[in-house]
Amino acid sequence: MKILLSDVKKQYGLIEKLLLRAFESSMYLVQVQMKQGTELLNVCDDKGDILRFHSQLDAKLPFKGLGIQNTVLVHESPYNEMIGMPSGEKPEPLQVKLANPDDDYS
Repeated sequence: MKILLSDVKKQYGLIEKLLLRAFESSMYLVQVQMKQGTELLNVCDDKGDILRFHSQLDAKLPFKGLGIQNTVLVHESPYNEMIGMPSGEKPEPLQVKLANPDDDYS
């Protein structure tokens, strides 16, 4: 499901988790999980297009001032067979805790 960035900005203190999904070529997509639900929502612009960013710092910038306390970078690799893992197995994605948008002074 999607949520507009303008709607996210009205949710001060209600965002449980901010997920930055890393993809090839320095592309990041952003998802939020609200405190009242377990569903991940893709953040999109006012036209309904999913927002894309070129760095994790750029991806966090629109979320400054929202009181987010849990920010995670998620990276899934499509190249597992290249490093000796069986091609049929899909391992859990790498998840790394990041500084929250309000704590990032970049």
